[in-house]
Amino acid sequence: MVTTEKLDITVLFVEDEELLRAIYERILDKFISRLYVAGNGKEGLELYHQHKPDLIITDIMMPVMDGLEMVEKIRENDNNIRLVILSAYGEAEYFMDAIKIGVNSFLLKPVETEKLLTLVEELAKGILLEREVKEEELKRLKAEENLRKLNEELEKRIEDRTRDLQKEIKERIQAENDLKELNLNLENRVKGELKKRQKQQQLLIQKSKLESMGELSAGIAHEINQPLGGISMGLDNILFKLSMAGVSEDYLINKINSLFKDIDRIRQIINHVRIFSRDQNSEILETIDLNAVIYDALSMVSKQYKNHNIKIILKLSEKKCYTIGNKYRIEQVILNLLSNAKYAVEERQRLSKSDVYTKIITIKSYGINGQVVFEIEDNGTGIPKKYINNIFDPFFTTKDVEYGTGLGLSITYGIIKEMKGEISVDSEINKFT
Repeated sequence: MVTTEKLDITVLFVEDEELLRAIYERILDKFISRLYVAGNGKEGLELYHQHKPDLIITDIMMPVMDGLEMVEKIRENDNNIRLVILSAYGEAEYFMDAIKIGVNSFLLKPVETEKLLTLVEELAKGILLEREVKEEELKRLKAEENLRKLNEELEKRIEDRTRDLQKEIKERIQAENDLKELNLNLENRVKGELKKRQKQQQLLIQKSKLESMGELSAGIAHEINQPLGGISMGLDNILFKLSMAGVSEDYLINKINSLFKDIDRIRQIINHVRIFSRDQNSEILETIDLNAVIYDALSMVSKQYKNHNIKIILKLSEKKCYTIGNKYRIEQVILNLLSNAKYAVEERQRLSKSDVYTKIITIKSYGINGQVVFEIEDNGTGIPKKYINNIFDPFFTTKDVEYGTGLGLSITYGIIKEMKGEISVDSEINKFT
């Protein structure tokens, strides 16, 4: 147990023995923000309805209402609450009943303080993570609603502006009959206004595109599907064993441990995406390993690139490439550059229509003269020399509107400069970038 501050969760502790209840109350109160205690299952059920705790720790054998009956009633309406059973009895029937009800853990009395607190802290991590996910979901929904309102406002402004333009054109056409000498100038002005309008519309479309989210979501889906498959198969096996009445305690423990590993994998992926996607301005700078950041970035897109038959070659330094900075911002740089590389190789394949062309992206890292360096190279279409000096300018892009906003490399340049780094580009048409 390493927690120094109280865990921000609500815990209900149910124990009929007054001495044990007092001991555990004193222990838990030092580590839990909100703790409620009860002497039997009936009191515990009443406190549950009053305070809706995040975690219940309960004895089994108690007067009035035992612990299993209490948690079974709670489980009828609440599948999310964490449940821990404490008991002096180790018979398999109690374990089986607890598992059927949906108990998260089963501890035998007397329980070591360190063991109990470690379990509470682990369950608290899951509770707090779910709470953060719900809060982020509410923020996302609010942002979507704001975006919808902005889009409606923009559409209205576009309609109003379009009507104004149509009126203006009609007035200018009418003026041709009276002022023929101004006809050419009038046509040029109308064309200029229309062209300006088209550029404004294109800019609005570009700004509303979140071009990287589709790419990330596809890769994340691939990453999560694998442990989800393992969880599904594991649960099927447990149900089959239970139906055959051939399940053992060791089998259940091993199988449940395996399921928890898959759950932890999913939790790590979600937590990584959550931290990566939030505003990083307030993040504290830290010592980071560049190679580890590269692997983190690839974890979100590598399977998608593989599905597109893009070969990724890693030539990373065998030594640790340490630097000071924000690893999630560097990861954003890597993902931006990988996205450009992916577009370049796929565009070259589309234009060449060759069966022998292999799409390759190479990532290198090394140290030189007290600096850490990483390179991302692709064998795609290349960048024309006349555009090399403009690629880091905001909104500069040679892609169609649906493929890019022109902000990726500008953002990349800003992040690297903010970390007091340097970024450069070299390219040859249809050879490399």
